[in-house]
Amino acid sequence: MSHWCEQVRCTELTFLPAGRSSAITLSTLLAAILVSGCVAYPVYKKLQPAATATIRDVQGTPIMGATVTLVSSAYPYRREKSRDTVTSDADGMASFAARYEWRTELLAMHGWEEYFWNWCVQKEGFETFSTTYTGAAEFEAQAIVTLKTGSSKPCPHGYSLATNIHPQHQRLVP
Repeated sequence: MSHWCEQVRCTELTFLPAGRSSAITLSTLLAAILVSGCVAYPVYKKLQPAATATIRDVQGTPIMGATVTLVSSAYPYRREKSRDTVTSDADGMASFAARYEWRTELLAMHGWEEYFWNWCVQKEGFETFSTTYTGAAEFEAQAIVTLKTGSSKPCPHGYSLATNIHPQHQRLVP
């Protein structure tokens, strides 16, 4: 028995678009997709990991009422995608549920969308704590944060991480 491709003559397989008299060969269609540099595909993407932050002062005492923010950003442009904020409990704990979503992504010349996360913790009377991770592997999903006394300031918005980007690419970041 011969292979099915031999039976249908794959090299001459054609599609006839509605209202057109000419045929487009399968190889021409595939070449057009490859040359365009964009291929759509479905993916179940982790937008936010399950994470817990334990907030303490320098003596190790839990801090209740700290504002704990988990910031989700994504490559290729290192832009902030979302932020989730909770308040620490009496044990200094702040917990975040994982979030996943089915998406259609494009595999383009610059790559695909890859998420990474950062923490920001603020409490009146303490210095604001924030991380500037640039990749998912750096993120600590079970973080222990020690706050030092001092003045609190708002968490940075946008998390462009411009200080970690080569100067020639900083214009890409809002």
